Amino acid sequence: MTAFALRLVYLVLAFASASTAFAQSGKAFFKEAEALRKAQELEKAVEKYGLAIAVDPKMVKAYKARAEVYALQGDLVRAAADMRRASELDPAESQLAVSAAKAYLDLDSFAVARTLCDQALFRNPKAMEALLTKARACMAMGDLDAARDAADRALALKATTDSYFVHGLVRTATGDLKTAEFDLDKVLSWNHMYLPAYVALAEVQLLLHDQYSATAMRMRTLDKAVERSTRALELDPQNTDALFVRSKAYAQQKEYAKAIDDISRCIALDRTDRAVYLQRARYYKGYGQHQNAVNDLNKLVLEDPNDLEALLLRAECRESNLDLDGALRDLDLSQRLMEADAQFGVDQRRSLTESRTRIAALLFELNRETDNPAVTVLVPYHKGGVAQVSASLSVVRVAGHVRDKSLLKSITVNGVPASYAADEKDPQFEVSIPLGKDEEEIIVQATDVYDNMSTASLLVDRTEGIAPLIAITSPKPNADREIIIEAGRESIFLEGRITDASLIRLIAVNGINASYVPDQLDPEFSIKVDVKDRERFTVRAEDQYGNAAEHNYTVIRKAEPAPVAVVTPRTNTSSSSGATGTTWLVHIENANYRNFPALQTNAGDAAKMQRTFANYNVQRTINKKNLSKEQMERFFNVELRDLVRTNKVNTILVWYSGHGRTQGGKAYWVPVDAAKDDIYSYFNYGSLKAQMQNYSETVNNTLVVSDAAGTDPSFYELTR
Repeated sequence: MTAFALRLVYLVLAFASASTAFAQSGKAFFKEAEALRKAQELEKAVEKYGLAIAVDPKMVKAYKARAEVYALQGDLVRAAADMRRASELDPAESQLAVSAAKAYLDLDSFAVARTLCDQALFRNPKAMEALLTKARACMAMGDLDAARDAADRALALKATTDSYFVHGLVRTATGDLKTAEFDLDKVLSWNHMYLPAYVALAEVQLLLHDQYSATAMRMRTLDKAVERSTRALELDPQNTDALFVRSKAYAQQKEYAKAIDDISRCIALDRTDRAVYLQRARYYKGYGQHQNAVNDLNKLVLEDPNDLEALLLRAECRESNLDLDGALRDLDLSQRLMEADAQFGVDQRRSLTESRTRIAALLFELNRETDNPAVTVLVPYHKGGVAQVSASLSVVRVAGHVRDKSLLKSITVNGVPASYAADEKDPQFEVSIPLGKDEEEIIVQATDVYDNMSTASLLVDRTEGIAPLIAITSPKPNADREIIIEAGRESIFLEGRITDASLIRLIAVNGINASYVPDQLDPEFSIKVDVKDRERFTVRAEDQYGNAAEHNYTVIRKAEPAPVAVVTPRTNTSSSSGATGTTWLVHIENANYRNFPALQTNAGDAAKMQRTFANYNVQRTINKKNLSKEQMERFFNVELRDLVRTNKVNTILVWYSGHGRTQGGKAYWVPVDAAKDDIYSYFNYGSLKAQMQNYSETVNNTLVVSDAAGTDPSFYELTR
């Protein structure tokens, strides 16, 4: 025999030996798994069953055993999958399909459970467990005809406590309550320890209560419901189904204290599903504890803001609690949800509209007041009741704000309607009106919804009509107002000066405000301008009298240099903190308020700030305490800007702690001198991030964190 033939023989023998050993290993793994299972070492048993299946993928008993262990561990998904696989491997054994169906029924996979039951019944039409499981699955799917057929077949096959029980459940679902009552009574007569039958029979009594018209019969059914559910609780005092059913019976008897006690025990036993909180809210409402009902409904609405049933019930409770604003908000949201859902009929929509109209009318009358609005005109500039208006203007912009306890019906300037947020209290207004050279007065009129009216009049004094002079100092434009930048550059840091005999009220580039000192003559300004995909930008300046100048500048990009291959040695990349460059942290800490509750500072705030900025290497921290509005504005407009420019800061981190407020979708910080009812005494930090980016060309990153205590549940806001 040649050497090649000899090696071939050895290979064949080795392969046969390995195959034999491999097959034996599958059985060995299974035996080891069984021993581990007997010793209650379930994790190791699962591992060994897995090895047995890996060696022999068709080992049905390994799948079945592992499914049983998974069930013991509470892993119902894997248990169901293994049992289903075992059923597929041994289709002749109908019990495997039934076991798999029951596992999927426990997972609420009703369609899969029904399919597996049909497979089992195909193999064995008299499989009792398959019929009962199919009846349950079909009932859960809403296919009551199929459920009734399966339950009838099971009961006809053999009358047992289980077949009568399932038959009673199906008859309850189909509305055949008398038959259901007979079936469940039969179960209890055969087995008085059958706890689920007591609960189901109590449910049937509650349904019969709704069908009867005679008072005596109705009360009798409620007594039976209480008696049956109480018997179930004697068998299992922690049965939440029995507690839930008995609470409903107590509520029908107007025994709300007992109903609340039972439903609260359900929650104490860790049953916290939607039905429990909704039911307890109903009991609280019936008991007159409307705020407790609102508290429970708040949990449901927080979890699902579109829960229409909870919203409508909360609206009723809020109305009873005289919270008409809250009731109206709930009805408004409910109305929007109902309009978007075609399943609601005309009667339901009409009822909701009538409730909303009624509550809105009550709220309107409840809030009626006779105070006139307070009108404040900010633009045009005025002093002593005289508005300074440029002689060159034929159209004048008038802006300001109106304070009032109520919403406003109208704001007009010289008869021209102004634009304002009609759904906001204390709104800002703005309008541009024609103003002839002979007109001597600007009249602003504000009327609230109760027809209280105020008028603010300004005399017109025509002033110089010279527009401001705009000069860009960096980067320097040429005579044709062209600015040349490097190829591929996406932004430029623009610096310049505005020259005018008057104070400047606006400096903007492409509609974005620049950084400058507003109370300084001939101010310098700076702003970072986005020039990506742009070929020009516009600089606009207005003085306090409305004289305006506007210059357009063209962006010219240099030609891209030819690529040159450069070999550089590999170096370590910089850390995230090093990439931020010079980093400063500004901590604004307002605590000692004049008109708001004082706030206590603690180590938790400092720890929260440290966690937020953990990725930054901060070189300097500026701490400012108890700032008034004027101090906050000066600090961010002047002081911080000058410090950032002088020290070439790259990253600015701002942390605010203090009171906060939101109104009209805008967020505000509350200075220590702010008035509670005056939103214009608050600090609007919405544009602070963009403002800080305009401090200097070196600023690349800004981060603003508002850790404010507000009227909302949480006012924490982070703006990158």
